[in-house]
Amino acid sequence: MPALQLVANGILLGGMYILIAQSLNLIFGVMGIVNFAHGAFIAMSGLFTYWFATHLHLNPLIAVPLVFAAMTAFGAAVQRLLLERLSGIGRRHELLSLIITFGLSYILIEIALQVFGTDYVSLPDLQQTWVIGGVTFNAALMVSGLVGAAISGLLHAWLNWTGAGKALLAAAQSETGAVSCGIDVGRMRMAAFAIASGLAGLAGMLIILVMPIAAQSAGDLTILAFVMIALGGLGNYKGVAVAALLLGVAQSIAGYYVGGDVETVLPYVLLIVVMAFGPRSLRVAQARR
Repeated sequence: MPALQLVANGILLGGMYILIAQSLNLIFGVMGIVNFAHGAFIAMSGLFTYWFATHLHLNPLIAVPLVFAAMTAFGAAVQRLLLERLSGIGRRHELLSLIITFGLSYILIEIALQVFGTDYVSLPDLQQTWVIGGVTFNAALMVSGLVGAAISGLLHAWLNWTGAGKALLAAAQSETGAVSCGIDVGRMRMAAFAIASGLAGLAGMLIILVMPIAAQSAGDLTILAFVMIALGGLGNYKGVAVAALLLGVAQSIAGYYVGGDVETVLPYVLLIVVMAFGPRSLRVAQARR
């Protein structure tokens, strides 16, 4: 397989990864916490999409507004009923939030196991291939990569070019300054968690088209998102996008030349290397906060 083919596949894979990471990054950027239930949100959304398509015999794209709306509402409820109660208690907020989301992840995984079972599943839609310029593109990977990158681009544009998005960024940069400007910081936190949860739902729908997932995939998906955030910088949207593309290309090349096992374990290796030897991006992001 030529290098161009591997790079093209990796970039498309990275386009899908961007949505996985940016939805988690949005939560950290505004709330200063890492949502350990993020992977469970993604896995449950993908499994519901599979159930919707196979049991109701409908095009999975019809489920897009349903999944996005349901996950957005669920995220808003989690933030309002659980996480918002922890605001204003200082540094303990981050630790307790991690514990709560970690516990929520296990609850959601157990529910998914009971409802959907333990089997890895994927949808057979979009299995045709297209040849462009001598490079073969799988339709599912192309659609997932391009849609994921496009949604992430729209998120970036919304944050930087709209009044609501700028208010959310203001709350992320300085709660005190945002309050002095009349911004409801609590509302911004809920909006960030709700939108991020909805985007996680869309990420799950894209993943189920490309690769098999199961309820127990939740932990791997959370680690995958955290690796990209660690590489790109916590709260750094552009850096995370670049990290997602690089990870996609690295996995594509590793999977072809070394094997699927190495491709699977590569994110864990990168996480260990970054946390042990390259935490500068983490320190910079924390200092900016």
